[in-house]
Amino acid sequence: MLGALAMVAIVLVLSLLAAGAGSAGAGSGRLAVHFIDVGQGDSILVQAPSGKTMLIDGGPADASARLVACLEAEKVSGIDVLVATHPHADHIGGLAEVLRTFPVDLVVDSGKVHTTATYERFLTLIDQKNIRFRLGRAGDRIDLGPGLDAEILHPSEPLPENMNDCSIVIRLRYGKVGFLFTGDAEREAEGAMLDSGADLSATVLKVAHHGSRTSSSPWFLEAVKPTVAVIMVGAGNSYGHPHRMTLLNLQDYMDRVYRTDLDGDVVMTTDGTTFEVRTARSGP
Repeated sequence: MLGALAMVAIVLVLSLLAAGAGSAGAGSGRLAVHFIDVGQGDSILVQAPSGKTMLIDGGPADASARLVACLEAEKVSGIDVLVATHPHADHIGGLAEVLRTFPVDLVVDSGKVHTTATYERFLTLIDQKNIRFRLGRAGDRIDLGPGLDAEILHPSEPLPENMNDCSIVIRLRYGKVGFLFTGDAEREAEGAMLDSGADLSATVLKVAHHGSRTSSSPWFLEAVKPTVAVIMVGAGNSYGHPHRMTLLNLQDYMDRVYRTDLDGDVVMTTDGTTFEVRTARSGP
């Protein structure tokens, strides 16, 4: 992927003809979203048409070298917004190396306290480098340039006790194409978003919590109505991810489910009207 790997296998182009939808992105450049294969963890690079970049999570520490290599292959020279959805090591472990390697303008964090060396190292580097820092809360927006709307849908105060349910959830929309990045949000968080009345609809769903059975409830999927989904999961992981019930639920709602354990890196590009999917490999 990411310019360094030959993209093979499935290329999917979907025409999205939603009546009445805007066309903010059409003709003004392309949005690229890279779901980076970091094993059992999450890391997503967003390259906006404006040239701004957002990195959502950094996978586990043992994937940090690959993550940095992927970013360098995409000619990322700096990161405008770095989002740590929640402080579990499979989401922030690789971010220390990212902070050491690239200039970062802003860190958006859930604010959920976690007394681990991994999280403390992450916060220490932010402080040492004097990086702007703010908490991500429902209703906030992230500036990635004109034509691109990035809204935080979750969490709200007070934060849930469950660490996963504190995950920052972001809905990104470019013209007619939407992405929903869910971190490890479980059913309590899904219920809170449904109760809030927020618009959850999205073309592409990043499946929460690596396809665990604690997430992706049918009523949440019904609100999102995704066309395709991506599960970020490590091959042969000991957790049994993705869960069979989650896969069955997803099949009821969408055309295609991509998995980083099977497909490797998954890259989606869109002009705001149609989008293309490229994968690093075609199967196991």
